[in-house]
Amino acid sequence: MINMVIELNEIDKRILFELERNCRIADVELAKIVKKSKDAVRYRIKKLEEREIITGYKTWIDFAKLGFRSDTIYLTLLNIPDKKKQLIIEIMNNPKTYWIGVAEGAWNIGATFFVKSNEELLKIKNKLATNFEDIILDFKVTSLVSVSVHEKNFLIDEKTKLTSFTEKIEDIRLDDISKKILEKVYWNAKENIATLSYDLNTTVDIIRNRIKNLEREKIIIRYTAVIDYQKIGYEFHKSFIYLKKADDEFYGKFKNYVANSKIVINMVEQIAPWDIEIILFTKNFSEYDKAIAELTESFSKNIRKIESATMSKDIIFPCKKLPF
Repeated sequence: MINMVIELNEIDKRILFELERNCRIADVELAKIVKKSKDAVRYRIKKLEEREIITGYKTWIDFAKLGFRSDTIYLTLLNIPDKKKQLIIEIMNNPKTYWIGVAEGAWNIGATFFVKSNEELLKIKNKLATNFEDIILDFKVTSLVSVSVHEKNFLIDEKTKLTSFTEKIEDIRLDDISKKILEKVYWNAKENIATLSYDLNTTVDIIRNRIKNLEREKIIIRYTAVIDYQKIGYEFHKSFIYLKKADDEFYGKFKNYVANSKIVINMVEQIAPWDIEIILFTKNFSEYDKAIAELTESFSKNIRKIESATMSKDIIFPCKKLPF
């Protein structure tokens, strides 16, 4: 069955862009940006939700501030569908799983885990290796260094700045109210303060102050809409870049390239077999192929090879439980 692509006009694209940038934006402010009435904006958002283009509203949390590091395991598998399903279920049920992706290409399943030590990660890896030795052909383990990302500027004709986050492990201790706030706003970033105060049996002022503290400490990074880009005609690719040589000048130029691209929307530096991971959104494989060719030509002196995978599944917190 072929899924029909939903065509959006420029107003709806702009609404998606602004909601992904900050889904807590006031309707009045959003209405001014798109030059429509507040009621018209609310109607359009409701239609985007009903069509499941917007599938939810999440809060970006910097878990490194709370003492967690994020390590990813990429698996290459034999094509045994039943065992693959079992493997996906086991990863999704692990309370330490932050992200799981399913793809075709350089790897088949990727999973990011929140851990506090190499020992924790090794236990996860060894369990997968033992339980699924008949399907796993290869492991690649990576440790995050930094992420640089900009808004989805392929939706609008506007340049966006690149924001970088370094995985600097801290151990900020939260009280119970702050933890409960994070749990609530993670699953619904548009949750209002009055509802939070009622649910947590405390005052509006306490909730407001806790949220301000979480934002000030940069534990809360961003409030964003979760968007199903496949429904509006975009493919999602991950590419892994192996370098011949790299220095600060190269990384500066590469980040600038990513910042100005409407296809490459983020850059990840990792301790991994490769040097850089990038994420690309394209309309089709031809567009992706062209983007990789241009990237390779632009940095021909630095890039040794690029491996890629096309994503079919991309899930954050599949077990529906935060790690703290």
